[in-house]
Amino acid sequence: MIAIEMRFLAGRFHATPWGYHVNEGVVEWPPSVWRFLRALIATFYRAQPAGVSEEHLRRILVALSQPPAFHLPAATTAHTRHYDRENDGVKFFDTFVALDPASVVLFQWSDAELSDEDRFALSLLLTSLGTFGRAESWCEARLLDEEASVKTNSAPIEDGQSLKGLEPVRVMMPDAKADHLLEALMIETSAMRKQKQLNPPGAQWVTYTRKADALRVRPSQKKTFSPVNVTLARYALNSTVLPLMQDALPFAEKVRRALISRRVDTSHSEAITGKMADGTPLKGHEHAHYFAVDENGDGRIDQVMIYAPCGFSKEDTEALGAMKPITRRGNRPDVRMVLTGLGNLEQFQSHVPIFAKAHRWRSVTPFSLPRFANRGGGKPPRPRDLPEAQLQRELTARGFPQAIRITRTEGYESRQRPLVRWLDFQTRRFKGDEGYGLAGFEIEFAEAVQGPLALGFACHFGLGLFAPVA
Repeated sequence: MIAIEMRFLAGRFHATPWGYHVNEGVVEWPPSVWRFLRALIATFYRAQPAGVSEEHLRRILVALSQPPAFHLPAATTAHTRHYDRENDGVKFFDTFVALDPASVVLFQWSDAELSDEDRFALSLLLTSLGTFGRAESWCEARLLDEEASVKTNSAPIEDGQSLKGLEPVRVMMPDAKADHLLEALMIETSAMRKQKQLNPPGAQWVTYTRKADALRVRPSQKKTFSPVNVTLARYALNSTVLPLMQDALPFAEKVRRALISRRVDTSHSEAITGKMADGTPLKGHEHAHYFAVDENGDGRIDQVMIYAPCGFSKEDTEALGAMKPITRRGNRPDVRMVLTGLGNLEQFQSHVPIFAKAHRWRSVTPFSLPRFANRGGGKPPRPRDLPEAQLQRELTARGFPQAIRITRTEGYESRQRPLVRWLDFQTRRFKGDEGYGLAGFEIEFAEAVQGPLALGFACHFGLGLFAPVA
C-alpha cells in the first residue's frame, strides 16, 4: 500500500479541472492524479533532491498511475476577483477549495507497491513539493507507513453502486498502460493545440463519487483553528549565473530587503527585521537568520534558508510565498527564489545538513570576530582574547556545550572549485558595519548537537555558518 497525506498551509487549494475556464468557477475536488504526478515531475527537475534519479521517478509514476481512493476533509469554495486594467478591465475569478489548514487530504493506492529505495525517493520528492495546484496552494506532503490505517470517502464508482448521499465527479488520471508515461505527463498545452487535441495523450477520465455535501457552503464559526507553526522557509535559486559563496553576506541582506518589501500590510514584523517597531534591535537570536548554502558543492549559492525560531506570522508567511527575483548590480542576472519548503525545524532535520545533529562541524562561511583579537601582554597588560576563545563564548551564549576540540581551517572547500580563502569573503554590511577579523574552524563536541550553528558578527546574514562534517 502507498498512502500520502497532504496539508494546505494557507487553507486553500487552487486548481481548475481540465477543460474548464477559470471564470467558470469550477474547482477540482478530489485532486487530479494527473496533476499530482506532473507536480512530482516538476519537483524532481526543479528541486533535484539528492539521491533521486530519473529511474526512481519512472517507477514511482507507474506505481501511482492507478486510480487511488481519497479522504476528503470538510471543505467549501471561495473566490477572489482580479481586474486586468491593461486589458480594458477584464475581470477574472479565482475560485478555490477552502479548508482548515490543519485538515488532511489523503491519497491511498491499496494495491500499489514500491521498493524501500523507491519509497525513500518518493518521500524526498514529497518533502520538496512546496506547492500543489497553482502557486498559491502552499502545501506539505509526506509518505505514510505501509501499515498506516487510512479511512477514505471518495473512490471510483462501481457498477450498480447507489448514489444516495453521493455525487459523481470526473477526475483525470494517467493511463497506466500508456507507453513512455513520463514523456506523456510532460506534454505542454501548446503542443496539444498544434495537434488539435482536447485531452492529453496518455490521460483518461475516471468517474469518482464524493459526498453530496463535500463542498457545501458552511456558515462562519467563531472557532478559530490553530495556525501551522512556520519557523523555516527553504528556497532553491535559479539564475544563469548564481552568486558565489564569497557573496553570502551581501546576497543574504538583499534577500532580507526583498522579503521586507513583500509585506503588503502596514504592520511591523519583528521576526523578519530583527528590530522593534521603533528601530531598536532585538536581543537574543530568535528572529530571522538568512542562510546562503551551496548544496551541490560547486562554490555557488544554490539554496537559501530563512529560519526564525520565534516563528513567522500569517502575514510573514504570505510574504515568504511572494518573493520577487533578487536584483544584482552591473550586468549580473537576476536570481529567482523558488519556494521549495515551508514548515518547522523538525521537518527539515533529516534532509537539510545545516539543521541536522552532528558531533563535528566545519565553517562554510567565515566566523567574523565580534571583538578585536589580541594575544595579551603589553603595557599596561591587555587580556588575552584569541578567536578560539571568542568562538567558545559564542557557543556558550547560544546554549551549546563546551567544545572538546577547535582547530583552524584555511577556507571554504567545495567539491568542484579550488579552496576559497576566508579573506576573499565579503564581510562588510550595507550600512558599513564590519567584524574584527575572520577565521574558520572545525569544532568537535562530546555529544551530537542540533543545528543550525551560526555564530559571530552578521550570523543572521550568512556569516559564521557551520555545516556537519560527513
